[in-house]
Amino acid sequence: MIKLENLYSFMESSFDYLLVIDGEERIIYASHLLKRDILAGDEPGEANLLKNFVTPPSLTSFRSAMAQARGKNRANAVLTRTGENAVSIPLKAGCGETDSGEVFLFFGNKLETLRKLQEWEKNERIKELSCLYDVAEWIEDSGSISEFFTELPRHLASGMLSPEEAIIYSTYQGIEYGQKPTSYNYISVRIVVGGQDKGEIRVGYYSEARQLLPEEQRMLDEIGRMLSLALERKELKERLIKKQSEEADFNRRLEELRGEIAKRTAELEEQKEKLSLVNSYIDTVKVDWEGSKTTLETIFKAIPDEVVLIDNHRKVIMTNRTDVLPGTYCYASFFNRERPCEDCRLARILSDKTPVSLMMKRDNQFLQVQALPIYSREHEVNGIMEFYRDVTLEKTYEQQLQQADKLASLGQLVSGIGHEINNPNQFIRGNIKILKQSLEDLLPIVEEYVKTHPDLRIAKLNYDFWRQHIMVLVDDMDHGSQRIKGIVEGLRTFARKDEGLLVDTIDINTLVEASTRLVHNEVHKRADIELDLGEGLPSFTGNAQKVEQVLVNLLVNASQAMHDDVRGLIKVRTRVEDSAVCIDVEDNGVGMNEKTQKQIFDPFFTTKRAKGGTGLGLAIVYRILEEHGGNISVKSKVGAGTTFTIRIPSKPASQAKAGSPPAKPGTQPQMKGK
Repeated sequence: MIKLENLYSFMESSFDYLLVIDGEERIIYASHLLKRDILAGDEPGEANLLKNFVTPPSLTSFRSAMAQARGKNRANAVLTRTGENAVSIPLKAGCGETDSGEVFLFFGNKLETLRKLQEWEKNERIKELSCLYDVAEWIEDSGSISEFFTELPRHLASGMLSPEEAIIYSTYQGIEYGQKPTSYNYISVRIVVGGQDKGEIRVGYYSEARQLLPEEQRMLDEIGRMLSLALERKELKERLIKKQSEEADFNRRLEELRGEIAKRTAELEEQKEKLSLVNSYIDTVKVDWEGSKTTLETIFKAIPDEVVLIDNHRKVIMTNRTDVLPGTYCYASFFNRERPCEDCRLARILSDKTPVSLMMKRDNQFLQVQALPIYSREHEVNGIMEFYRDVTLEKTYEQQLQQADKLASLGQLVSGIGHEINNPNQFIRGNIKILKQSLEDLLPIVEEYVKTHPDLRIAKLNYDFWRQHIMVLVDDMDHGSQRIKGIVEGLRTFARKDEGLLVDTIDINTLVEASTRLVHNEVHKRADIELDLGEGLPSFTGNAQKVEQVLVNLLVNASQAMHDDVRGLIKVRTRVEDSAVCIDVEDNGVGMNEKTQKQIFDPFFTTKRAKGGTGLGLAIVYRILEEHGGNISVKSKVGAGTTFTIRIPSKPASQAKAGSPPAKPGTQPQMKGK
């Protein structure tokens, strides 16, 4: 560590003046020239405090410089000796650490202006007074506070020691004016207006070599006090002018409103006279309207179909449905939807201005919808009237007729097709059996031959490969032929509409129990069967074997529709409804979508073709029930399950024919379901 004595000697060799003080502002060292020129020969000791030798403004500059030097920033202080004709000199500041604590060094060179100090002070004071007068005059002449601060640097710089290098920066009410000093070498004053701190003025130099003087700080303080009073007056004046302008605008608008009110009052009086005439007419019309409204409501209620009057916002105006209130949305009240229908009739009529007729589905109902536009006097559509007719029964009959027509048309072709396919298949089946026996007899001979001829090739194949696959090929051909036979038998069963006499007296509960026993081994692998058999069900006339075939098909289909990872449940219920025996076969399997439900009774449609399904099972079920004068319907939901409902009239079937041939002995129920 450098000794302080050596440091002082080094500093005195470079600078004319050197002053060292400690952290408690005690003077611990002063250079020879400083004691001679500034301290007037006084010898400060360690107990002598700086405040006893300098003026208060000078002490303030020293303290500010010490704070900045402690933070390793550049700093300056102005040394002004107390007493008359005191000399002021700027000093640079620095901070260092010693064994005794921190010390502050203030150093600088002798100025040539010291020889003419009194004349210089006089001139500077003249410049300060001139600057104060110029700023005071400018604040009165400026058109606004913003204009004043914008031009302030030009007026304030004239009072500085070096005007051409001065930087003037100010803020007022959050707005900045001028260039902000880039270093800590500046003086400042706060702008306080009406007791509120509203801004600041900072003054510095571009060159850090330029020193700011206490006289310049005094001038800036004086300008700050003057500005505080002048700006307060100017703000009051601007507010007063603004208030007077607002009052003038208010009075002008008030007069305009008074004129408008007078004009509107005259118009209202005229309208009042016209309304009195209209009211008398309305009173007359109201009586007729009440009668017309009652008549219209009566007509609405008398219409058997659902009728609704809807406005352009899809809100119900009037309807014959007692559970729908006026003001509710049509799509919510009639279709239980949260948003308008995709095929909104109102939207189409507003666009095309023509009536709309279409078919809709609501839950399990089919509705024939007729929508008619309602026109205003300006021939614009301001609503629609809709009629909903329930055509579910007609739609069901139509679907059944279509299905029956498809089956009838197909039945005419099936018999001939089955015969044409079965004849060549008989040859194939017989030839395969002979071919298989021949191969079994020849193989030992070939095996012996191969022992001496290992390179034998058959059908251009190595013998080992041929021997490994030849019997598999023959078995595949045999299985394929058997499958063709099964399909042909299904076609024949489907085509024989009048096969068997419908002369059996059938107790449906007994037949259900027999069918469940018959399919137990097949169904029990995937599901359990639960019976709910109604009591006192009437018997009906039919073919017991065919009805049993229907039940077997439905039970097997239900077991095959179960989820792979969950054991299923099949519920069979019997009941009587409208003089018909009804059987429900319900499962909790994978279910079907709407498209599949529409096709399941079509011949050759199947969802299990990969598992050997022929697509004839439910078509045969449909044909058998048709022969018995009954029908079958289906309800299904994807992921939830399917329910088939059979309805067979309990009266004797009119389809029974005395001449119909009896069923062939040993005929097995067709179990190839969909």
